[in-house]
Amino acid sequence: MELWILLPLFSALIMAAVNVVDKFFVLEGEDNLNYKSFCLYSGGMQLVICITMFLLDPFSFKSETFSLSFFYLIFSGMFFGLSLIFLVKAMDLEEISRVEPIYLIHTIIVPMAGLFVLNESLNYSKYLGIILIFISSIFASLRWEGKFSPINKTAISSLLFGGILFAIASVLLKQSVDGSNFSSTQVLSIRALGLFISAGIPMFSLKNISDINRFFKHKARGLTLFIAETLSPLFSMYMIVIALARLDVSVVNSFNGVRPIFAVILSAFLVVMIKKEFTEKLDFQNLFIKVVSGLLAGAGIIFLA
Repeated sequence: MELWILLPLFSALIMAAVNVVDKFFVLEGEDNLNYKSFCLYSGGMQLVICITMFLLDPFSFKSETFSLSFFYLIFSGMFFGLSLIFLVKAMDLEEISRVEPIYLIHTIIVPMAGLFVLNESLNYSKYLGIILIFISSIFASLRWEGKFSPINKTAISSLLFGGILFAIASVLLKQSVDGSNFSSTQVLSIRALGLFISAGIPMFSLKNISDINRFFKHKARGLTLFIAETLSPLFSMYMIVIALARLDVSVVNSFNGVRPIFAVILSAFLVVMIKKEFTEKLDFQNLFIKVVSGLLAGAGIIFLA
């Protein structure tokens, strides 16, 4: 087990870097994309991933293939897609170092779902981890502006909905992987189709296509988006699929939940290194809140795992 837990950790690091890049260079960059055009690109590229994975490792269309596992995968992808929309909307409104800890609510929901749906177990240390992560989310939702005040309420609501949807998607993915009816490549293909249905198709509009086209006129910027929102998430999810085949979903989800810690570190580093105005604030009071939130999340992850 010790070696397999490295996969969700690496996946968390990759996705933290992806989200920081998305926030600083896509949603806030020159000719920035709004969350709808961003989701159109991310969701739309899933169709390319679906076809590519299918060509690499096609699955049979015989009736027995379309088992419960197939529908688990489709719905898992759809829930991941809906979760992506809520996450990106929140990222468009708030600092990434606050978004990630609140989104971590899914690490609380998944162990509970694993307890009732997948017959996994919870002990006292996991309950303590749940409490610490909950407190971490509360810290992340507060901003110091002479006094404590909540961050954007729409962002908070989006993250709570997104976290719930991510948890549901994770449990469905675990159910399908346990069925062993599909290879890892086939899992990625079917999941991508579901993600395209929920995150790509609803955002299709001429305006959003025009925004993406304008963004890609700058080749370096377009390449950054392609790497950050196509290749990196695919590699990250591949590691998660491999880990789910060998570990409990609560363990995988917990170690994957260290994303907020990486996000706080990476976002602070970029704000300091790049002499540019960002929404990310690094005054002492707010940085202290973010660090405490990240440490609480980290401690919660340790107890959960």
